[in-house]
Amino acid sequence: MMDGDHPEEDSSEILGDEGHKKYMMLIGMLNWIVCLGRMDVAFAVTSLSRFSACPRKGHLARLLRIFGCLKKYKNRRIVVNSNDPIVIGGKDVLELNFQDLLKSQYPDAIEEIDCKVPKPLVEKIEITAFVDSDHAHDKVTRRSITGLLILVGSTPVYFLSKRQGAIVTSTYGAEFCAMKTAVKEVQSVRYMLRCLGVKIDHTSLVCGDNKEVIQNCTIPDSHLKKKHVAIAYHKTREAAAAGIVHPLKINSPNNLADILTKAVTGKTFWSLYGKLTRSMNQGE
Repeated sequence: MMDGDHPEEDSSEILGDEGHKKYMMLIGMLNWIVCLGRMDVAFAVTSLSRFSACPRKGHLARLLRIFGCLKKYKNRRIVVNSNDPIVIGGKDVLELNFQDLLKSQYPDAIEEIDCKVPKPLVEKIEITAFVDSDHAHDKVTRRSITGLLILVGSTPVYFLSKRQGAIVTSTYGAEFCAMKTAVKEVQSVRYMLRCLGVKIDHTSLVCGDNKEVIQNCTIPDSHLKKKHVAIAYHKTREAAAAGIVHPLKINSPNNLADILTKAVTGKTFWSLYGKLTRSMNQGE
């Protein structure tokens, strides 16, 4: 998608029956392509899928642009690498007093481990999550969008680009809702790897670019009166107290989840997406 594009603002002519059928067919194909691992078009497909009920000509043009991109870069491959990822620009802001506060607020917080998991046969592998949120991204409904990327070693194994289910009034709330999603998915990946015989006995990094969310160790203001934000807040802090996740502040240009939350410039896109994939053709 073009940098800063918002398809919800499109006011072109509504498609007829034949165009509508074509739009639905193309959206279905793209959803399968995303499931097969093409995370580069995940945000664009998510943005355009919500117009399936009443698409416009501008939306169809955007879909054709996505297929043009896939045709041009059809040989991109996910790199399988078990080495630990290089987290650029990471700053450890989970200070000692914050850890003590967490343990005092959540004294019973532990990671529940199934007693039936097999004996580990593989050495431990680092699990790293990158999470981001674009507050009030949708200019019509003002819903935020969550972007999430989980790496096992340096290999992408899970990615998500999805609008949040509730409207939040602050960036703080949107980022915490995204962080809650990241924590839940990291827990699922940890459980899955243990079931496969991989040794998981260390904390997983959750990297985000919002310092207030990651470093928050005081009682928040009125935003916590909203139930969904309060749940996300305590879910994240309890997981940190249990040693499941370790929030880490990184700079926005180094957040790999950024391409899953908004339409960015080509330079920004390839600087992030290029770290996760390689091309079979030297010309790409």
